[in-house]
Amino acid sequence: MATVASFPDSARKKVAIIGGAATRTEAPWDDPSWEIWSFSSLRLPHPRITRWFEMHALGDLAGQLKKDTKRRWSFRNYLRFLQQLDCPVYMQHVCDVVPNSVAYPLQEALEAFGRCFTSTASYLLALAILEKYDVIGVWGIHLTEKTVYARQRPGVEYLLGVAKQRGIQIILPRGSPLRIPEHPVLTPTEVLYGYDWESPGAWWRWYRRRRRRRKPRRRLRLIQPRLVKSRLVKPRLVKPHRTGRG
Repeated sequence: MATVASFPDSARKKVAIIGGAATRTEAPWDDPSWEIWSFSSLRLPHPRITRWFEMHALGDLAGQLKKDTKRRWSFRNYLRFLQQLDCPVYMQHVCDVVPNSVAYPLQEALEAFGRCFTSTASYLLALAILEKYDVIGVWGIHLTEKTVYARQRPGVEYLLGVAKQRGIQIILPRGSPLRIPEHPVLTPTEVLYGYDWESPGAWWRWYRRRRRRRKPRRRLRLIQPRLVKSRLVKPRLVKPHRTGRG
């Protein structure tokens, strides 16, 4: 730590890893001393990008991003965004349809950190450690939701702990739910996020499918007009009666 702290701030290698959660607005977008590494198919502003990361296979993305929504791009429009980026785009492999694509060094990351990769953010953290950045800041990555993010958070916090052990300064925004363990312990995953998308254990694809299944609304039954004592009673809507306990 003393060696890192002795460098003047302008000479230190700093990277901001930025996700899609609320604290992304606090990231150092306007400070050129920081590199900006980001990811996400969400419709979000990115004032500056140094490197972009898309760790899903294109076939996986095509299955997930069926159409444009208020929050996310469709696959077609997101691919167009990737094609227009003028910075390196880290992917599983060099991809002909993305001109600036770069192959992520997966084997090197696995040898250095083990099978901890359960999110895109974990791949970014690993690369920043491998490239010996002096400062790593994490904004817009909360991983608090109890569904899919419960699987992702241990890997991210493990790598934050590893970075700290190696003398890297970690910066988190105030109120960040992430924790930096003093003694990081690897919880290995059988399924590598993004890479193993065709595996039956690709849990992030289960989550997408469950979200698309909408719970059917209870239908209201229309009672037809009827005559009561020579006058017409207007139709009315009633809830169906339950015939038993469910």
